[in-house]
Amino acid sequence: MSMRFMVSLVLLVGAQVSAFVGPSSPIVPARRAISSVQMVDGSSIADISTIAPIFTASPGLILAETEAWVQPLSTVLGPFLNFLSFAMLCRVVSSWYPETNLNKFPWNIVAWPTEPLLRLVKGSIPPAFGVDITPVFWLAIFTFINEILLGPQGLLVMKMKYGI
Repeated sequence: MSMRFMVSLVLLVGAQVSAFVGPSSPIVPARRAISSVQMVDGSSIADISTIAPIFTASPGLILAETEAWVQPLSTVLGPFLNFLSFAMLCRVVSSWYPETNLNKFPWNIVAWPTEPLLRLVKGSIPPAFGVDITPVFWLAIFTFINEILLGPQGLLVMKMKYGI
C-alpha cells in the first residue's frame, strides 16, 4: 500500500469516528487534522504526529485498575466460548444428517470436544420430535455465558472499564 492511500485511510476513519463522538462520550477529538477528507501526498507530511493522535481520552474519564487475571481471562475465554458455540452449532447441523460419520476429518474436530458435554445431559433432556436437542441446549448455555461475561455490558468488560 502506498503512503498516500494509508494517509487517506487514516483521515477517512478519523472523520467517520468523529461523527459518532458526542459531548458525553469518553473519547473526544483532540484536534482536527484536516476538516475534510483529502488526498495527501506522503512526501508533504513532515511529521506523522500531525495526523496520528486524532483522538485521546477525555480528562474526566478514569479507567480503573483491575486485577491481573481479568484481561488474560477475557482474552482466552472469548475464543474458547466462540469455538464451543460454533462446535455445538455444527453438531446441530450434523444431527440433521444421520449418515454423517463424526470420526472422519472435518467432523471429528467438532465431535471430539463436544461429545463429553453432550453425554452429560443426553439422558435428562429428551429428544423433541425425534431430534436430539442437547446441542441446542449447550449452544444456548455458551451463548448466554459469553454475553454475560464478555458482551458489551458483560461482567469482565465492566470490570476492565470501570473496576466494578
